[in-house]
Amino acid sequence: MQRFERAREQLDGEAIDFLRNGLYAGRPDDCPCYVHFGISAYDKKYRPKEYQEGIACFKALFQAGGRYRLALWNMILNYYPPKTKFRKGDFSREEYAFLAETLKAVDMTGEANVNPPIETERLVLRAIEGNDQTILADHFKSEGDFEFFTGRKPTNKNIREVALSLRKSVYFTIERKADRKILGYIGLSIKEASATGLLEYYLFKEERRKGYCKEAVGALTETALRGKIYEPVETVQLGVYKRKVIHLNAIRARISSVNIASQKTVESCGFVHEATIHQTLYKGKGWTDEEIYYLTYPMIK
Repeated sequence: MQRFERAREQLDGEAIDFLRNGLYAGRPDDCPCYVHFGISAYDKKYRPKEYQEGIACFKALFQAGGRYRLALWNMILNYYPPKTKFRKGDFSREEYAFLAETLKAVDMTGEANVNPPIETERLVLRAIEGNDQTILADHFKSEGDFEFFTGRKPTNKNIREVALSLRKSVYFTIERKADRKILGYIGLSIKEASATGLLEYYLFKEERRKGYCKEAVGALTETALRGKIYEPVETVQLGVYKRKVIHLNAIRARISSVNIASQKTVESCGFVHEATIHQTLYKGKGWTDEEIYYLTYPMIK
């Protein structure tokens, strides 16, 4: 982390030196101390003088390209929220497209999912997006089993926190191919020390008992155990990641003893019962036992 922070600081310094020796050659004392320019529509309305200076700096660095343009990218991600408005007429088509692209990266809250979509006969498992979390939260709120599923009271705050927490590197929206409808989510919490993944999933009530859950669980677990899932690796460019293979020894599922349907789902995907841990999961009105299942690569071969 510190290595990239130092590299970004160096990048910032190079960009300021470029401006000081170019755009501000005749007035170096007026040059900004770091790359942070007011270039939003809000800035134009309320800080018009600073806005004109900011636009000039932006255009100078953008036209210079290379590392200077990268410094601009990092500036947008550092200082502007996803819904920032820019005056389209004040930017070239290429500049405005650049701004739009950076704002998409800003919206990558939580951990980045750098995995390609996983396809089955009927489903696509893809990275969770912002609007997906809203849909998931709505279902958590309306379906009446949030406390049973999470062990937390179904308050608006708790529901929102759970939905937002799903933006993780190996969590996916379950989407039906036929109509692009969201059916739920599935994911793995990676335990690096033991090279294991903890399976988690939720399918909307109206879509249960149709085989979708088995299809999603089978696809994700086989993909993961075959070494075809990835974790994000940070780069100097904020919001842009390289990817690294996640090697797993096993995948485990922790299931309440009263959730027979979920137990049958993982069993149908090859999971084997490993242990029972007593009175560890709070489900709705009380504590239940926890059934532990596991799956390894040789078991899927």
